[in-house]
Amino acid sequence: MKKPSFPLPGRFSRNQLLLIAAGCAALLITAACLVVFALGGFSAGTQPEATPESAESAQTATPEDAAPPQAADQAVQEAAAGTVLGQTADAGRSYVDGTLFIGDSNTARYMMYADETGQAFTTLNNNIGVVSMGAGSITTLECEKFKGSSAMYTIPEAVAMLKPQRIIICFGTNNLSGSSTDATNFISSYLKGLEAIETAWPYCDIIVSAIPPLDKQRENTNLTMTQVDAYNAALVEMCEDNGYKFLNSSEVLRDSATGWARTDCTLSDGVHLSKTAVTAYFEYVRTHAYITEDRRPQPLGSIPTPDGVPANLISEDPIAVRGAKVPLEFVATHGGSLSGATSQLVKKGGTSSAVTAVPAEGFVFAGWTSSTGATYSSATIQFTMPADANAGGVVLTAHFTPDAHEHQYVLVSGSEVAATCLNAGTAKYECSICGEVIEKETPALGHDWDGGSRSGDQITYTCRRCGEKKTETVAHTHSFDSVVSDTPATCTNAEIIVLQCSCGEQTTTTGQGALGHSWDGGVQSGNQIIYTCTRCGTTRTETVDIPSESTPSSSEDTSSSSSEESSSSSEGSSSSSSSSSSSSEGSSSSSQSSSSESSSVSVSSSSPSESTLDTSEQTES
Repeated sequence: MKKPSFPLPGRFSRNQLLLIAAGCAALLITAACLVVFALGGFSAGTQPEATPESAESAQTATPEDAAPPQAADQAVQEAAAGTVLGQTADAGRSYVDGTLFIGDSNTARYMMYADETGQAFTTLNNNIGVVSMGAGSITTLECEKFKGSSAMYTIPEAVAMLKPQRIIICFGTNNLSGSSTDATNFISSYLKGLEAIETAWPYCDIIVSAIPPLDKQRENTNLTMTQVDAYNAALVEMCEDNGYKFLNSSEVLRDSATGWARTDCTLSDGVHLSKTAVTAYFEYVRTHAYITEDRRPQPLGSIPTPDGVPANLISEDPIAVRGAKVPLEFVATHGGSLSGATSQLVKKGGTSSAVTAVPAEGFVFAGWTSSTGATYSSATIQFTMPADANAGGVVLTAHFTPDAHEHQYVLVSGSEVAATCLNAGTAKYECSICGEVIEKETPALGHDWDGGSRSGDQITYTCRRCGEKKTETVAHTHSFDSVVSDTPATCTNAEIIVLQCSCGEQTTTTGQGALGHSWDGGVQSGNQIIYTCTRCGTTRTETVDIPSESTPSSSEDTSSSSSEESSSSSEGSSSSSSSSSSSSEGSSSSSQSSSSESSSVSVSSSSPSESTLDTSEQTES
């Protein structure tokens, strides 16, 4: 059996050697890629939402270039009037104190910083900031506690208990996950949360704040301004469609030239807002105020004292902003400055580089305070990051106090804002000795209502100062002061007047009484007299008695008459015809006289001779 032969190394040709070298290089490159993938985490397309990046990846992260966003700016420009809050006069500190701020770790940071007067921007009384929380948890996450109770409450429940006049809510950073511009699911969950808040407490105004911009040198390069811009544009449309207000805070936090956050507006992680950013944000809030009539039921009743959001309520870091390191910021109050790196990323349990508090002339260092609650007395500090610190970070504040003196405050030019009907007036004063600044407020004036104008059962009042109008409904009292119809009185009917109230109700009343008939002299026809009313033409008829022939009243007269007639029978016979004729004429004349009477007739007695003749005639007959 023939043994196989192998070429000796010294016998490889140049081409063979080149091929072998290329193959080895390819294997080495492949192995290196696998190692990098294993150590460097997930790619941008597959990174889970709640998985933190490795502690070192930010040191080598390559910043992405980004063109200035356009979608949100266009949505702001095209939004219906009144949706995006425009610039106003400074609403003052009272506007901030009367607002409940709700959001994620950036909202929680509002309590870590103070304004130039040394007062924290917000307190537990008007802040619900939950580290690592996204919009989808508004209705489900029990996050707020109140003193005296161990129960936990969701945001809608807490809002109903705190009874604010308005809320400014800002979620979205923890919902970012790449460069997708489809905001459908984000808006759906956000809107569901807002509707739940409205249902729980329908008496507050809802203002949605823009998602803050990212820094170009952010740790997690999977977070993009492309998505932030798309989500903000969708928020504008959501507010327009549902009657909410949009606070375009990106206007003051974002660099319009680069599209990223302004310089010094974020901490080292490129996500969390610095004191510079928070200060600028609250100046924007105060000068883009939304002030309406307080719609809350009065009196408000008891309001529990907030105990805040428990630390590390959410253990995961949805946007993977370096779970092993925590942002640490050093800030100074009025009267001093700091020496050293004021924004650092420190591993949990690790120690920061040294920072020194340097008092200004006329001031002395008064100690450090930490957002964790700790205090430190040394001017130079190397802070050890707590092992349980969350992604929201820690803020250390250096305090300074002036040398003993009596403050001499002078009004800061241009800081005075006059009070209005609804808005408190504000003014800042600066001590001419130490430079300490204080802010004073004058109470809102309140409306100066006129006497009102009534229309039906509504009274409309107008403020003499600002022109604001309000309408009150009062118990309706009919006022029948409009004549619908007027039927004049007649001979038989009284005057009928129909009146109408401004509400449409009608009533009928009488005026002048019936006039009665006005009869004329009447016209007689036979034994009837007909009278006619000169006003209405109505007629009435009266019947009267007519005179008739007279007859003997006794037998004695008849006997006497017969005796006389017997003795002179020849005379009676000869004149019988003549007497009868005369009697007939008398009767006719009596009838005519009777018809000429107007209302009554007296009948005259016949003469004795006529009676005698009549009797003789009756006897002869």
